[in-house]
Amino acid sequence: SVLVLLPLEVASGYLYKLTKLIIDSFNIQTGADAPDILKVITEPLTKNIIELDTSVIRDIATGDPAARNKSLIRIWCKTEKITNLVNITVPGFANCTPGALCWEEDGLIWTQENQTETNNLEKCTHMFVYAGLPDLAVGLILLALSLLALCTCLILIVKLLNSMLKGQVAVVIKKVLNTDFPFPFAWVTGYIAILVGAG
Repeated sequence: SVLVLLPLEVASGYLYKLTKLIIDSFNIQTGADAPDILKVITEPLTKNIIELDTSVIRDIATGDPAARNKSLIRIWCKTEKITNLVNITVPGFANCTPGALCWEEDGLIWTQENQTETNNLEKCTHMFVYAGLPDLAVGLILLALSLLALCTCLILIVKLLNSMLKGQVAVVIKKVLNTDFPFPFAWVTGYIAILVGAG
C-alpha cells in the first residue's frame, strides 16, 4: 500500500483532495455550534427509520402533565401556526382581555382574544408514520431491529477475521501466540499477551 499510494499521493495529492471533498460535504462547523460528526453521517438514515417529537420530550422534562399522553413519534414534519383574533364570552366585564374590546350583546359579555391554531401541512417520511402503533410497540420493534443488526455485524466480523487468518498467516500467528518466554520468565508471557492485546 505504501509503495503504491505514497508516490501517487506525492505526485497528485488525490487523497488530500478526496478527503477534503468528503469533509466539505458534511458542512462541519467549528465552535459551539459544531455538529456531532456521527450525527451528520447517520442522521439521513435514522430520519428514514423514525423521527422523535422534541417538543414532547421537552414538555415531559419540564413536568407538563399534558405531555404524558402525547406520542413521542413525530407524524407531521411541516406545520404552521396561525394566530387569529376571535370573539369569546366571559362571565363579566372584569374578565375581559386587557386592552381588547369588551361589549354586551343578548345578555352575554363578549371580548376578543388571540388564539393560536396549528395547521398540519406535510407528514414525515419515516417508516412508522402510517403504522398507528403505540410508542412501546415501536420501541420494541426498533430494539429488535438494532439487536439483529448488531449480531449480524458481529457474525460478519468473525467470518471476515476467520477468512483472513487461514493458511500461512495462521501458522505464523499460532507460532507467535503460543511462544513462551524462557524458563525463569515463563509466568510473564500471559501478562505480555494482555498488554499487547490492550495496545
